[in-house]
Amino acid sequence: MSFIVVMAELSPKEGAEDKIVPLAEALVEETLKEEGNIDYKFLKSVKDGTFMFVEQWESVEALSKHMASPHFQLFSKESADLAEGMGIKVLGAEEVNLYE
Repeated sequence: MSFIVVMAELSPKEGAEDKIVPLAEALVEETLKEEGNIDYKFLKSVKDGTFMFVEQWESVEALSKHMASPHFQLFSKESADLAEGMGIKVLGAEEVNLYE
């Protein structure tokens, strides 16, 4: 099975962590309902406090629809002033069965 993996790292401005978390929680809740979404996680680094979205999508089309969705657009707008920066990697992937 092939799919799309997205790893998006967000570095919050000092003091903004508590504002980003509820925005991200709302985004995750709505995104998990989307057609074409396989998985969507919001994580926090124990090392440096950066946040990471780790996503799996059935197709580029599903990812594109997500990025145009009202909840993604709202998160992008509301988190823009709370972040130092954001880095995004989009990968095409295939599942590997290590136990065959």
